[in-house]
Amino acid sequence: MTSKVGKVMLAVLIAVVFLSAISGTMIYYNGLLAGKDSRIASLGAQIENQNDDIANLSSEVSQELNLSKPCQAAALGVSEVAPWDVYWRLFIEGTVGNLGNGTAYNAGLRVIAYSNVGKLAINMTVPFANGYNCATDSRINATLIQLGPTQLGNLTARTSAAVNLDIYREGVIVNWTVTPVWTDTP
Repeated sequence: MTSKVGKVMLAVLIAVVFLSAISGTMIYYNGLLAGKDSRIASLGAQIENQNDDIANLSSEVSQELNLSKPCQAAALGVSEVAPWDVYWRLFIEGTVGNLGNGTAYNAGLRVIAYSNVGKLAINMTVPFANGYNCATDSRINATLIQLGPTQLGNLTARTSAAVNLDIYREGVIVNWTVTPVWTDTP
């Protein structure tokens, strides 16, 4: 009888170990599946957001460019030039064109530049000019010789203007933006 009881106990023990192993395996894989489901939901949300971004960008691209008004495009090179005397200069050269059908009035370039310590060094609008010289203060400006126009001008439809200008100042600049600006009316 003892051997029968031993066999039954051994069979029960094997069944308990087997069920425990199956239960543990199920719990482990359910945890993995829950993690994967969470990751799938996260990726699904990312895909939804990216689809929204694509839709927004597509609608922006599909909007027609209104060429009945002025529309300027620029191809400019900008460089910081070390002093030839005592003043640093920002040299801007290239072409700005009006691709639209209207005249761009009071047209020029908006120049914003920052020093190597992050301080605003240049904040001005200059005309499209070939040979224009200007400075960030009147003391430097008084020493410059003007070769081009000093006023903002007009750029008629489907024309372009050559740009070759220098902005003199004291100190180094390391970051700048140069943007065409204009008004639709005189």
